[in-house]
Amino acid sequence: MRHLKLVTASFVVVAVSAISVAAVRPALLFPQEMPKPTEQHKMLMKSVGTWEGTLTMSMPGMPTEGVAAKEVVTAFGPFWTTSHFTCDFMGMPFEGSGLMGYDPNKEKYLGTWIDNMSPALAVMEGELDEESGKLTMHYEAINMMTGEMTPHSNVMTMGENSYTLEFYMGEGDEAMHTMTIEMKRKMEKK
Repeated sequence: MRHLKLVTASFVVVAVSAISVAAVRPALLFPQEMPKPTEQHKMLMKSVGTWEGTLTMSMPGMPTEGVAAKEVVTAFGPFWTTSHFTCDFMGMPFEGSGLMGYDPNKEKYLGTWIDNMSPALAVMEGELDEESGKLTMHYEAINMMTGEMTPHSNVMTMGENSYTLEFYMGEGDEAMHTMTIEMKRKMEKK
């Protein structure tokens, strides 16, 4: 019986300690006020919605006709967006998902991309050209012709209800244009 009382007392001490640490922990992790969304985060939130358009390849040996595409972008809190993109690519269903955000400490846009046709995770980093309004993201991805990881980039031009995304493989003057995605926001019927 005495052993049971010691175990119970020990459990109570551990539970109270855990609750105390849990209560103090947020103050230790966030000694200041919670971060607020920046203008860059607010800009990213403008992409939230349903988009429809075309994906057109421009690589040698690929069909050059655009295929119908759809993308749904949702907010993940005030700092991140998630994207789910689908189309039929060369007669096969293509599906991909990404995250986009902005890191005010790095002063860089950040993103990730995965899809059902590649085993590689693309980790992107980029900047917005204030003058042109173009967002350029850089990352490494598989070169479909060689199978090797190669520098890639994409350049997004965003309008109020449309966007164009141009993809390139390689760097600088050697970069080859590989694909264009042109999308329009699907307007909700009232």
